[in-house]
Amino acid sequence: MLAPLQAGLTWDVWDEQIRKHFPLTAHVETTDEEWTIKPTGVEPTIAVDFYLLNYEKVSQRKKVGRGSRKKWHYPYVAEVENWGPDIVVCDESHRLKRAGGVAAQATWRMVRRLRKRSPSGRPYVFELTGTPAPKGWIDIFAQYRVMNDEVFGTDKASFEQEYVEYGQGPRKYTILRYHNEKRLLRKIHEHSYTCTAEQAGLAGEQFWQKLWVTLPPKVRKTYDEMAEEFITQLEGGEYVSASNPAVKRLRLLQITGGFTTEGVEIHREKLSKATGWAENLFEQGESVIVYCRYLPEVFAVAEAFEGVGYRTDAIHGGNSSGRRAAVRSFQRTPASKCAALVFQVQTGSMAIELSRAAEMLIYSPPDGWENYWQCLLRVMGINQKRPVRYTHILAHNTMDLPVMEGLVQKEDWHRTLLKDPRRFLGGMIQ
Repeated sequence: MLAPLQAGLTWDVWDEQIRKHFPLTAHVETTDEEWTIKPTGVEPTIAVDFYLLNYEKVSQRKKVGRGSRKKWHYPYVAEVENWGPDIVVCDESHRLKRAGGVAAQATWRMVRRLRKRSPSGRPYVFELTGTPAPKGWIDIFAQYRVMNDEVFGTDKASFEQEYVEYGQGPRKYTILRYHNEKRLLRKIHEHSYTCTAEQAGLAGEQFWQKLWVTLPPKVRKTYDEMAEEFITQLEGGEYVSASNPAVKRLRLLQITGGFTTEGVEIHREKLSKATGWAENLFEQGESVIVYCRYLPEVFAVAEAFEGVGYRTDAIHGGNSSGRRAAVRSFQRTPASKCAALVFQVQTGSMAIELSRAAEMLIYSPPDGWENYWQCLLRVMGINQKRPVRYTHILAHNTMDLPVMEGLVQKEDWHRTLLKDPRRFLGGMIQ
């Protein structure tokens, strides 16, 4: 299994999917750890091996040999080849769209070498993506070369000569139009399957995802000191204190999020995870919504998303008057552009529609069920035609867990009141 770094930082997402859908015993291994998943009630007579690797690891290489015999060595690709998989799954395969990219080249050559030494022509290659051609048909070539290099060949120049027309002079790298599109689409359709959200019965469905982080050791010590002593000193020398248990709880949540009230950075674990999440979705052309608990988190996330490439607006109590204009601009964002709205929870939970997005990030969960539930509903409604995914960034062994437990309990009351049998948050704290 190859996947973006966002999933590869911690493989919780794929672990959950294997546990949910795979009917046999699975032995799962990454570059750092391994574990076994045994479905309830299934005898472990058959075990299937999974190896999870992110594209960034695929790209890692070093020069070996001497003089003219020097060549690139890809250590993680070599591990896969020595193992010899029967199936290679490339999740978010648009990450391989650059034919000259290191990951695309390494993956293609790995598959080709594996097939040459296999009597049965394995491995089978499956590529999964909701955005196979985000920048046009030119993005198809490298992905198909990995999957089956007999479809469009191995030479990008030949593909371009047959299907692509570039400009001249200053526009020599600008694609003006595509040729032979009927032939191109026929080949694509002969070697692919498509399924829309409506066909899958997923339009408007809601899904939950957890991305876990671990506080760095020094920050862990700071967190524990605050929990025990009501006061702690940050690495930069600043003191953080609490006068009572309620304030201490707020301070612990701020440490978990990574910033003090004054905006002093404590750590970047959550912010780095959020940035990786954003980079992955920006590649797919997805606009996104983010909710943060504290103002410094709003500013930090907005700045990070701007760096990724999103046109970003930060909405908080200090500029709530501009909320309507920002929301209107977001909803009218062309399909070819990516926009992000980063809200402080209280300013973005009521009386707005955000159905332009189907991806929402909860950077730091709020306590109040009403605010939380209303935030979730902003991307729903009759105009939402896609499945919606809510991603929560949670820190191990911190106040994030009690906050989520409280929301789960309040959800039970909400479901009872509305006679709603659906449970959304039941798996969030496991």
